Amino acid sequence: MIRGHIARVVKGLRERLGRARKKFGRKIRAGLAFGARAIGAGLLAAVGGLLAAVPGLLLALPRRLLGGRGKSPLTWGGRVARLIFVRLIVRARAMYAEASGANDVLTRFKEPGRRPAKFGFPTDYFGGNLMSVFQRETEAMREAYSRYEPPMMLAVAAEYWGLQEGITSVGEAVRQLAVNTSDKYPADAKMADLVAQVYDLLHQAAEAAAEVGPLFAKVHADDLRRHEDPRPGEHMWNILERRADGSYSMRSPSQFVAVCQDIAHVYARYEPGHMAQVAAEYEGIPAGIENVAAAIHLLQVRSAETYPVEKGVVEAIADLHGLLQKAASAAQELMPAFRRLHAPDIARHEDPRNGESGEAMWDTP
Repeated sequence: MIRGHIARVVKGLRERLGRARKKFGRKIRAGLAFGARAIGAGLLAAVGGLLAAVPGLLLALPRRLLGGRGKSPLTWGGRVARLIFVRLIVRARAMYAEASGANDVLTRFKEPGRRPAKFGFPTDYFGGNLMSVFQRETEAMREAYSRYEPPMMLAVAAEYWGLQEGITSVGEAVRQLAVNTSDKYPADAKMADLVAQVYDLLHQAAEAAAEVGPLFAKVHADDLRRHEDPRPGEHMWNILERRADGSYSMRSPSQFVAVCQDIAHVYARYEPGHMAQVAAEYEGIPAGIENVAAAIHLLQVRSAETYPVEKGVVEAIADLHGLLQKAASAAQELMPAFRRLHAPDIARHEDPRNGESGEAMWDTP
């Protein structure tokens, strides 16, 4: 018996070392690819910035002679270069997270309670470095979920069953933003439609998430039966001689649901007092959805490499992750559309005529 136990321990160590080597190799390859993409992003940004700077230089002098207002054409090069680089580097980071085997919910939060720093480039919306409430709450959700380690498979099952409710809670926050954009905020009606389109994609993801729990129950019917309808002496079929104390039922609350519900609750009470704060919400929606996608991807990775589940369950979660990435991609269009549709309003803040005190004479009571 002792010899068999030692053999199982040694086998388990070998398997863990094998998985660790595999993970390390994937991260190295993904890191090299990311480095190449980052260099390429810098080169393309430099070329794009130079091309945009040429017409800016040509138009700067005539504009000054004519007394033009608004942002100087001399800034075109830097703005275009920054936009190209940020877009490409965000895509490169997403590709790295996918190739390395995790959207690094774990490695981005190296210390409990510590949130990741914002990207170091200037923001592109008026109002300064405001933090989106949606983005802040989803980061908290992502951090909390990264620390959760289900103690047994019935707890993992609760996570699969809770995916739909969790994503529905996130979608409810986006739906609330769409409703407020339509009914409360002085925004173009097209903005409400764009936010609603992002919500529709999240709704599709929630519908796909509803299939994960039943699929898990179907392919693991025999495993679940050992807990739900145990035979006399069922423990004699256990892999290890001792089991962890405690038990879970299929009705146990999902940790994913718990952390996602906070997002909807906080957002339902949030009342922005200025359009700069609303702009920050539009800006933060893509990153917020990516935080949710990262939590789902963590569940996917653990299901593939840690939890004893069938491949079909892992593939279903991967499909769900793809739908969330699609929603995040669609949300990238919110801020450019906001700036385009509200250019005169934003210009009053970014380039006030005769200073803020002068421009303030146009403020409404």
